Amino acid sequence: MILGHIALGKIRKGNGAIDGKGLALAGTIVGYVGLALFLVGCIIFLIPFLLLGGVVATAGTSAADDAKKSAETYTELQSINDALTKYSERAGHFPSEDQGVMALVTEPTTAPLPKNWEASFSTLPLDAWGNEFVYRLPEAPSPEDPLNRPRPEVISMGADGVIGTLDDQSIEELLP
Repeated sequence: MILGHIALGKIRKGNGAIDGKGLALAGTIVGYVGLALFLVGCIIFLIPFLLLGGVVATAGTSAADDAKKSAETYTELQSINDALTKYSERAGHFPSEDQGVMALVTEPTTAPLPKNWEASFSTLPLDAWGNEFVYRLPEAPSPEDPLNRPRPEVISMGADGVIGTLDDQSIEELLP
């Protein structure tokens, strides 16, 4: 394209002494057509790859965010576990299923009442997705518990907010 313009300029200055105007013009046109095809190729092939790269990067960020939230939730589950252990030492039992994790925030007013109560949290703890934890207290005592009490289970419903799915988290095995 550039060389075609240079050749056309020399032919014009040569006042008819230099031949090849048609060839120089053809070279210039072919150069412009090549540039146009290159730009169209970039639009057709390069831009989708860039967009796909953005989607992949976003998916990677989402997975990293989920891993971070999962770790934050596990830490929160550990603090609830510690608070439940202290509650059971002071109260003589774990909160009932109806009292749940809320018994760590406000003193229960329904049976079983704690012998000695102290707030473990100022607000109800939530998992990293903003969901309340599910508290379960089976009726059967746990053989691992030295006082032969039932062991509670605290569960995060995970990102989907639905109990019983694969993204649920629980650390019931950490309770004494």
